[in-house]
Amino acid sequence: MRTVAVVGFSGAGKTRLVVRLIGELKGRGLRVAAVKRCPHGFTLDMEGKDTHDFDRAGADGVAMVSPEGWAALRRAGTAEAPALAARLFPEADVVLIEGGKGASGVPKIEALRSGVSETPACRPEELLAVVTDGPRPGGVPVPAFGPDDVGPLCDLILSLEEAPMADIRLEVDGREVNLNAFVQGFIEKTVLAMVASLSGVDPEPKRVSLVIDREGPSAGPRRAP
Repeated sequence: MRTVAVVGFSGAGKTRLVVRLIGELKGRGLRVAAVKRCPHGFTLDMEGKDTHDFDRAGADGVAMVSPEGWAALRRAGTAEAPALAARLFPEADVVLIEGGKGASGVPKIEALRSGVSETPACRPEELLAVVTDGPRPGGVPVPAFGPDDVGPLCDLILSLEEAPMADIRLEVDGREVNLNAFVQGFIEKTVLAMVASLSGVDPEPKRVSLVIDREGPSAGPRRAP
């Protein structure tokens, strides 16, 4: 998985750029997920709808499910977009985060537009590239692309190293089972999402052990740090 944030001031063209990147990457046969950061908050549904009533009643989580798909809203004190994206979309080849100038450890593409913002606001060490409809900003040590240079920009995104995968081992009745990359990623993200929902547990643990002993005293799952 490669995760990139598309950042910039309001009106600089972030949404249009993300839409075009999604189209280009999907056209190459890749699996793409997108995350929209909403610094001013959002609601799952409109007032008067059932999900709005559930949320107002104090539910810690609300979800909608239909034959076409599902959507969920979970209350949380903090939610880092990169970590959340990894949990929600473990199968994605590329995750694009719209917004997130403050996200640490995520390469950033900054959208610039004449009359809106013409010089990057991100720290140079965080920038992967800039996209501008004007002249290349002076003193910027990263590639500069025009709004229509979507193909080369996707090439740059795909040149990034994929995020390292955790060491996942599965033993069944004492015998280790070989796991492919997809299954390892799915297990990691599923277990981490479960751990993050538990009260009093570090949502970003370094090591997690899960033992399911079907012959133990409780005949149920047991967890050990």
